[in-house]
Amino acid sequence: MFKLEFKELTGFIVGWQATGKNEHGYEYSVVQHTGSYGGTQGQYEFAGYDRNGEMDHHSVTGWLTREEATEMAKNWKGK
Repeated sequence: MFKLEFKELTGFIVGWQATGKNEHGYEYSVVQHTGSYGGTQGQYEFAGYDRNGEMDHHSVTGWLTREEATEMAKNWKGK
């Protein structure tokens, strides 16, 4: 079962982040902090990475529920 594992962010950015690689071999990041889209409303932001480890800026999606962010991370297949 796919599960996001969050770690606390402290310092300049305060909040939570889950990073990892899904079964398709692509990296992802899911965050919830004061600077993320929807973070101050308790929602999450997703970002996916390509095969070279570069963020696909078109993948950044905010204002997600935890379940929606989990599904995006699980199913991310790069661009």
